[in-house]
Amino acid sequence: TLLYLETISNPTIVVADLQRLIEMAHRHGAQVVVDNTFASPYLCRPIELGADLVVESATKWLGGHSDVVAGAVVGSRARIDGVRQIQTDIGGIVAPFSAFLVLRGMQTLHVRMDRHCQTALDLARYLESQDVVRAVFYPGLPSHPQAHVAQRLLRAGGGMLAFDLGQRRAASAFLDALRIPPRTASLGAVQTIAVHPPSTTHRQFDDAELAASGIPAGLVRVSVGLEDAEDLIADVAAGLAAARAVVLV
Repeated sequence: TLLYLETISNPTIVVADLQRLIEMAHRHGAQVVVDNTFASPYLCRPIELGADLVVESATKWLGGHSDVVAGAVVGSRARIDGVRQIQTDIGGIVAPFSAFLVLRGMQTLHVRMDRHCQTALDLARYLESQDVVRAVFYPGLPSHPQAHVAQRLLRAGGGMLAFDLGQRRAASAFLDALRIPPRTASLGAVQTIAVHPPSTTHRQFDDAELAASGIPAGLVRVSVGLEDAEDLIADVAAGLAAARAVVLV
């Protein structure tokens, strides 16, 4: 039996109570694998909380520059030996230069994450003050449903946030008006990236499945980069003005 979960969920930014869930799973004889990609090991280390294995998409915060495709699995030697055998059988080996890029990126992980987190908090606070935004999902806000868990689990709120504009067309107008973030479905980079999950990363879901997954039709997910916070907020303000115009029609 296996419990597989994310530290911070994609795209709704739900924070898992890892200590409680890991303890519960182990009590019932299940192993636990945690996808820690959204948090990164700088903000959370699930292995120290009892997880059996932790997976990280090194393409994201670890590499940090949108120039590598790689992943990592972390665990005890006994468990990693089994993973290595599978890796050998299927040929899932990271290229040497890709490994170099990840290692290089990790040297600045702590510096980058501090900036990502602070700018994300500034942006989340701004979004929360705007009438066209129905809800903001960011672990660093007191209004976040799992704020108490985030305070205990995470070093800071992270570089990922999401917010609901209520309608697909409002989200589309918002994204069309942006000038700084590129239109792509990736995340965890030096540049800010904004995406509409219902039409990109989760486009295979129909309306009923989106609703069942708690993904609003107007959800926008933002991976906050290293740009100047004032520049980014000004760009977002222009996007919200475009969304507001659509909503008022």
